[in-house]
Amino acid sequence: MRIPRHWTKASYTGRNLEGRELTFTAWGWSFNGLAAAQDDAQSRARRIFDCLINGRQPSSYEYSDRPLREEIIHTMRQDDKDVAVITRNRYGALVLNTASVLFVDIDFPRIKPEGWLDAIALSVSVSRRKQRQAATQELTLQSVRDWSRRHPNHAFRVYRTYAGLRLLFVDQRYDPSSDRVARILNELGSDPLYRTLTSKQECFRARLTAKPWRCGTSVPPNQYPWASEEDECSYRAWEDRYTQTAEAYKACELVESYGETAGDSEINTVLKMHDDLACAGQDKRLA
Repeated sequence: MRIPRHWTKASYTGRNLEGRELTFTAWGWSFNGLAAAQDDAQSRARRIFDCLINGRQPSSYEYSDRPLREEIIHTMRQDDKDVAVITRNRYGALVLNTASVLFVDIDFPRIKPEGWLDAIALSVSVSRRKQRQAATQELTLQSVRDWSRRHPNHAFRVYRTYAGLRLLFVDQRYDPSSDRVARILNELGSDPLYRTLTSKQECFRARLTAKPWRCGTSVPPNQYPWASEEDECSYRAWEDRYTQTAEAYKACELVESYGETAGDSEINTVLKMHDDLACAGQDKRLA
């Protein structure tokens, strides 16, 4: 899992071909310490400077391939390795990151009108929209059932989220960067962004708490890591408000299961952690 514990910023200043002084700043990270993160940041800032003054765009390695900047909240270890890490994402929700327990997110497609008369009817009829949404959601669930029939060797649990389905595979461990996982995600119609993150971050992810705007809370005032103690204090105050509000909501609820859960301690640990944190509260609303 590419989830660094240490992050910092550094700048590099140099002159372009016209002699004009330019400064570029970059984030650096490390699994080993802040000093190594500082060295990484300075190196990246220098590489970005070199690229731009020579008329080249920085490579994807400098931008899109970097790990997610998220605060580590809790780490679960087994047999001297990290099997699951809970982080807080950019908008403040808790996220479960796993090294080898496969999660698949599938969004419900938007409802599409069948001609202009149907478009008008959908725009004025709440009940018609709800019926169409329910039919679309049932088709999505049916596609998962069909996939399961074609692949009876797989075992997984299906959860309902606010805007789609979540599958948690319990038959075996998976390599997030493997072609096999890429094929499964593609066949099940998983979100393209999630597919990319899975491969590049070398882990599977599942949101555990509500999105702030779905439970009437604002997004965080700033982002981790914080530039000052004042910024962190502001963030922690927001975090307290969000945590209290989000207690009334849940991230998902179990719909159905396929196959038998493997007798694997890592899978069972992740499964329990997920269900305890993401599904608690039968009467809570999805958010």
